[in-house]
Amino acid sequence: MATSSTPESAPKVVKIQRFQIGLNVILQTLVIAGILLMLNYIAFRHFKRWDFSRDKKYELSSQTRNLLKNLPKPVKAVVFFSSAAEIAPDVANLLREYEYASDKKFQAEFVDPYRSLTRAQELQSKYKFGANENIIILDIAGKSKFVNAADMADFEMPDQMQAMMGQSQPRVKDFKGEQAVTSALLELTEGKTNKIYFVGGHGEPDLNSPDLKVFNESLKRQNIQIGTLNLLNVNNIPDDARSLVICGPKYDFSELEMKLISDFWDKKGRLFVLLNPFAKTDRLTTWLNAQGVVPQDDRVLRTGTFLKMDDEGKPQLTTGVIADPSFVVLDSHTKLTKDLEGLSKKFLGATQSLQIDPSREVIAKVHVIPLIQSAEGFWGETDLVSGDDKVFFDPKKDHMGPLNMAVAVEKGGVEDKRVKMDSSRLVVVGNAELLGNNEYRLSEGVSNDITVNVLNWLLDREDMIGIPPKEKKNVTLSFDEKQLFDLKLTLMGIIPGIVALFGLFNWWLRRS
Repeated sequence: MATSSTPESAPKVVKIQRFQIGLNVILQTLVIAGILLMLNYIAFRHFKRWDFSRDKKYELSSQTRNLLKNLPKPVKAVVFFSSAAEIAPDVANLLREYEYASDKKFQAEFVDPYRSLTRAQELQSKYKFGANENIIILDIAGKSKFVNAADMADFEMPDQMQAMMGQSQPRVKDFKGEQAVTSALLELTEGKTNKIYFVGGHGEPDLNSPDLKVFNESLKRQNIQIGTLNLLNVNNIPDDARSLVICGPKYDFSELEMKLISDFWDKKGRLFVLLNPFAKTDRLTTWLNAQGVVPQDDRVLRTGTFLKMDDEGKPQLTTGVIADPSFVVLDSHTKLTKDLEGLSKKFLGATQSLQIDPSREVIAKVHVIPLIQSAEGFWGETDLVSGDDKVFFDPKKDHMGPLNMAVAVEKGGVEDKRVKMDSSRLVVVGNAELLGNNEYRLSEGVSNDITVNVLNWLLDREDMIGIPPKEKKNVTLSFDEKQLFDLKLTLMGIIPGIVALFGLFNWWLRRS
């Protein structure tokens, strides 16, 4: 009996063990698959990106990240770019970073008009734009804004040597895509455009002149509208005025005009004043003195050696007066000078220094903040009659450097940054040419950055301060003859030799 039952029970045990093993394998596979899916889900929802590129090419500014995190509604971006456009790859990489930083509130669609003809026609019919335009369309709940390719880059024309070598197309010098896209997003989310008025009627430069073209374009990118205002033609400052710009008046203001400015200041107004060192504006100067800022009626200059073009147009070293003062941006402990601290550039044209009067600070209950100082070696020359060859520093009447050339004034604010309180704000610069195109070129864009920072500070938009353009740099590799020989030996000898040795070793193993 025992021998007959043993053969019958053995197969059952084997079948049960095989079933259990198979079930365990299936369960383990499902568990591992579930863990992998869960890890992928967590990694997709919660991840961290690092930019290891040479110049932090893909890193967004803190201002843009703050704006994307606080988007009130989802944003749909349509990139209508030809793949042949030079900045198309930079635009694509930039908007991918916007997607990552927005937690899916910002979604980009890339449309090539030459490959997706049907979709391109749909977009042109909906948003009414030309077929040959390279643009980004930002749409928030049916409200749209265009960003043109021309606003996203500065182009540099090829020089004569490059033209002879066949390089006839302009080269991208700076990529400003983040500035343009963030500015357009800001306009859509704010719902209304900030407006500042350019005060006229005292010999100020024409707002629509070619010399202020860069200034006007910068304001448009920052969602700022600008208009002209003659104070003699109004009874009060317009209600939509967020700030006033007084740029280099040649003639003084009337008592009525100063009353309007003073009333605007007392009502938490914002002013940007650029002084003309050659003008006598006593009423404006008196009002500035009352706010703790004293224009010193001097010229910031020094003597030294500099390059000058001779009659034949050739540069030569010349010794004389350097009337275009170099400046250094100070750490103001505010966002006014964010990302600009320590930069040293040059002001174009005559500049006068500004003294801070501590006693007036107490009386007017204001806080005066130095922003820009003269570089080493410059002083404030008060003897404006002497010729260039007779200029020298006289400690009895001239002003010893370093000198303040730009200051900020705040009235009614508090030092605790956690407390949001309206205040009157004023920025005074002792140079009237800061807004001009030539100054922008001379300072390599630093003056434009300063201007944009000032206006954003005056408009309570500190979070938008400091979005610099990305400079396009060509990376070149230079090898000497030995390095080229080593590279050739590695590519044509060592690497193929290693592969051949592995092949011979594998052949030997098979034969053995």
